[in-house]
Amino acid sequence: MRKKALVILMAAAVFALAGCGDKTDKDTGKDDKKQETSAEAETPGEAEPEVDNVGPAAEAEQISESDGRKLMETAVAFTEDLIAANHDNLVNDYEYEDEMKAVVESKELEQSITAAVEASGEFKGTKTAWLGDQAGDYSSVQVPCEFSGQSWNMMISFTSDGKIGGVHTDVYKETP
Repeated sequence: MRKKALVILMAAAVFALAGCGDKTDKDTGKDDKKQETSAEAETPGEAEPEVDNVGPAAEAEQISESDGRKLMETAVAFTEDLIAANHDNLVNDYEYEDEMKAVVESKELEQSITAAVEASGEFKGTKTAWLGDQAGDYSSVQVPCEFSGQSWNMMISFTSDGKIGGVHTDVYKETP
């Protein structure tokens, strides 16, 4: 029960740090910036992250299958970097909204997730990610995270142009 309360508390802290401030799009361009991963950064023998293109947002007309797949792959990689507290990757490999970028660069996001990770036990890996709900210009991706103690989901919100706008933890569940 204490672990569950800690995870919920950390989720609230992360959500508060990520902010729900002004969500206006300050980028006037429509560049489709593709998130690429380096073969050198992958662990030998490591398979591509599993993603599942189902869920409420997958059926929405605004998200193409390829865009949904990119968001899910980015969410899985981001989740693994965040849990591993890989600050360099978090700062350099992903695009963020301005407020979220400041939270990541200051290491506040890593610090808030670290307590939840430590309370959850050994990280065993991620399960199949899926597109969650869509709200306005934001799409969310759920990434189930398996731990030896208390497993939970990482929910990452993306803007319509693919930037990470928010992160929080959620109750553990696998692909619907």
